[in-house]
Amino acid sequence: MPWRSLDILMELPTYALVLFRVSGLMLTAPLFKSSMVPVRFRAGLAAITAALIFPLVRDQAPAELTLFGAVVGGVSEIMVGAIIGLALSGLLMGAEVGGLMIGRQAGLALANVFDPSSDEQATVMGQLYTIVMTFLFLLAGGHRAAMAALLDTFEVIPLLTFRLDETFVLLIVEILAAAFILGIRLAGPVLLALFMMGTALGFLSRTMPQLNILTVGFTLRLLLAFLVAGLAISVSQDVLLDAIWDSVDLIRVTFGLDPSHHTLVN
Repeated sequence: MPWRSLDILMELPTYALVLFRVSGLMLTAPLFKSSMVPVRFRAGLAAITAALIFPLVRDQAPAELTLFGAVVGGVSEIMVGAIIGLALSGLLMGAEVGGLMIGRQAGLALANVFDPSSDEQATVMGQLYTIVMTFLFLLAGGHRAAMAALLDTFEVIPLLTFRLDETFVLLIVEILAAAFILGIRLAGPVLLALFMMGTALGFLSRTMPQLNILTVGFTLRLLLAFLVAGLAISVSQDVLLDAIWDSVDLIRVTFGLDPSHHTLVN
């Protein structure tokens, strides 16, 4: 009927605002932003998610909202989802930094590989740590925690009321600092083992000058790096989970949400 079509057109601006906020998360959050996920699938998922959220928040938009006003205000709505996604992406950055430090010390920095999830070159160890972090993020329910945080933002930040201030800038700064610390914690055991082996080889070269330390040392560094990295990853579950929990809690606190309501598993 004609009046039903008119109702749909009147509700379209409000739906567009919800879609913008959801799309910001889809463009920046781990797993959702991966280039391995088809664009049509992500667009469809964003549209369906926005359709499910829309009935809950349809009363937040002004009655005189137009489609043009929704498009202009959509910039701030995209930023809400993008901030959540970027903060969570810092976890993967920390894992990649840890792998990069290991690769440079073990002599693997020149052997870059193509990372299909980001369409960029990455080190072997960096990609290994990123894959482990991504799987752990998925198994711990990080994707559900991201969607839950986005849904809860509609309660504390109604449509068209978001204002970017220093608290959100500090959130990104703290996430980057936490990512760097995570990278050091992940790479620490391997770096320490490589340092000790380098010291031992230095003493060995003094006692056995005829031994080709460069050739032997390169092979030993690779074997030691992979061995210690494998052992470190197998026992670093608590470190990675703590980083995920802390990041989700920090995001929720920054947006004024209850940090105890995330959906991560222990």
